[in-house]
Amino acid sequence: MKQEVASKIVLGFILVSFAMLIHSTFFDKDLVDALFGISATSIFYYLYRNPKMMMAKSWDEFGELVDNSRDKKFLWGFPAYHVVVLLIILYIWLT
Repeated sequence: MKQEVASKIVLGFILVSFAMLIHSTFFDKDLVDALFGISATSIFYYLYRNPKMMMAKSWDEFGELVDNSRDKKFLWGFPAYHVVVLLIILYIWLT
């Protein structure tokens, strides 16, 4: 698999998880699905920024790619992530 193909596959997953996030937040008002959607979107964006990780042939190679990857803040959360999660929780609880 080439990096371009891996990037396109991950971009599709980003769009699906973002659509799930929007649908779960505003239409179904399901807290678990909404939180899953926001975390999946963040992790798939991390994979989109590091497409070589999708092509690792072993766990050792995958571990090395994770150690040398960029934008690790998308894995562990960053301030905007926590703000969005808080706003989603408040919106679902208060409406």
